[in-house]
Amino acid sequence: MTSDEAPVPAGDRTPPNGADGRVDRTRVSLASGPMMGPVLSRLVGIYAARADLPVDRLGDALLVADTLADRAPAVSDRGRVQLSLQSEAGRLELRIGPLRPGGGQRLLDGARLPETGAVVEQLADEVRVRSGAAGGEVLIVRFGA
Repeated sequence: MTSDEAPVPAGDRTPPNGADGRVDRTRVSLASGPMMGPVLSRLVGIYAARADLPVDRLGDALLVADTLADRAPAVSDRGRVQLSLQSEAGRLELRIGPLRPGGGQRLLDGARLPETGAVVEQLADEVRVRSGAAGGEVLIVRFGA
């Protein structure tokens, strides 16, 4: 900035996506395979940034995404995992489903570690399994600032 340019007042800056009350959503269908984890991690990173989550919460969301990507193909149908991501100011939501009946709990149980226990439940602010369409289930994981 040159000396004749005035700084932009803080109130005049455009807030990041989600911080101005907007909600960003996307749905994707990922093929099971070696690229699922990296693609899901990048999507979660993008949406966590849009939600303006702090770095520690971003890290938690990425760990959960990696954990779920490793285990989701075993409980989804037809070799694909359906995902929905939503971000708004200070909040990120990840939905995985439809899963086979009982798949939501099997996904969470598969993510438990002997030393630390329920990884997903410890890192996320809210975790629930909801009945979805056609008898399947949807795993909902939420992170807040």
